[in-house]
Amino acid sequence: MKKTVIITGASGDIGKAIAEKFALLGYNLALCSNLNNVEYDDDLKEKYKLDIKNYKMDISDYGQVREVFNKIFSDFDSVDVLVANAGISEKRKLIIDVTDEEIDDLVDVNLKGSIACCREFVKHAMDRGGKIVLIGSFVANYGCACESVYSASKAGLVGFCKALANELGNFNFNVNIVNPGFIDTKMNNNLSSAEKEDIEDMTPLMRLGQARDVAEAVAFLSEDSGNFITGQLLNVDGGYIPL
Repeated sequence: MKKTVIITGASGDIGKAIAEKFALLGYNLALCSNLNNVEYDDDLKEKYKLDIKNYKMDISDYGQVREVFNKIFSDFDSVDVLVANAGISEKRKLIIDVTDEEIDDLVDVNLKGSIACCREFVKHAMDRGGKIVLIGSFVANYGCACESVYSASKAGLVGFCKALANELGNFNFNVNIVNPGFIDTKMNNNLSSAEKEDIEDMTPLMRLGQARDVAEAVAFLSEDSGNFITGQLLNVDGGYIPL
């Protein structure tokens, strides 16, 4: 029986790379996105002959999360992995300029949304266990000036990961978090060439990360290679050292 992975935020660059990696490994894919705008699923179906289904889900809406997870576990015989990848970024600004709505959006999506997805996954998989990989950010380690709320939302995921791993270990769940550094995706297109060069100078590997770098780490934690790893934070940041 093929395994199945749920990927939230599947329409973004990192979501796509994760989906492609799991397809290569032979997993069926449950691809969730807020706008239901995944554009690569047909190519993966044709190439790998997998069962791939798309779901529209706003992870900040608890009702939608419950409904979609009920549907996913009905659609697939075996659901084995959750990759909680969906997230939004913050426009750089001083905390005094951050609006109430921006605070709510960042916390609702990045923290509460991921928690809600984990809760529903565990409800359905409680009798057999599974792998949960959260996607955080390197800012959880250092904090980022003028992105304080975003940093807080990602740091909250680290605490949630460690607590959930302790809570669920006896039920055969592995819970880990991948913290990407600066990844060359559309989300970072706002960076100038000079800013990217500065980031590369602070990165021992002297380059920005690629989406596939994140996907490889997620797959490592989700496969048998991660069977004795839980409650851990894996930085995929090229050794980034902030000045």
